[in-house]
Amino acid sequence: MEHRKDKRFGERDRVVIRDAGRSSQSFAKNAVNAFTYDISLTGARIGCKKDFPVGAIVHVVIDLERSEQFLKVDGRVVWGQAGQGDEPFEIGVQFLHSIPDTILALIRHFYGKNVGIPSSVS
Repeated sequence: MEHRKDKRFGERDRVVIRDAGRSSQSFAKNAVNAFTYDISLTGARIGCKKDFPVGAIVHVVIDLERSEQFLKVDGRVVWGQAGQGDEPFEIGVQFLHSIPDTILALIRHFYGKNVGIPSSVS
């Protein structure tokens, strides 16, 4: 039985992720290319070549390709798992939404402009 708070959408979006403890001036230098396995309003399961420790705060930029938006949000790594062989690490990132724009961007992405915003998102 799934115990998640929000509905997960299985989609593979490009991600750039870096440790928030690093200087923002060196974003490109310390950034890791990654991708989502699935994403919700509150977090994402991300595959990447670097293992971020549980509890780490990360800056995440997700290219929401279907809706042609970039989601820029900080997140907390809540779990991690090593990949098998050449498979990437998997990490669970809980979004730390500091502005409502990031939540609205995800709602628009998941439910589309023509569908309207549902009264209950979860």
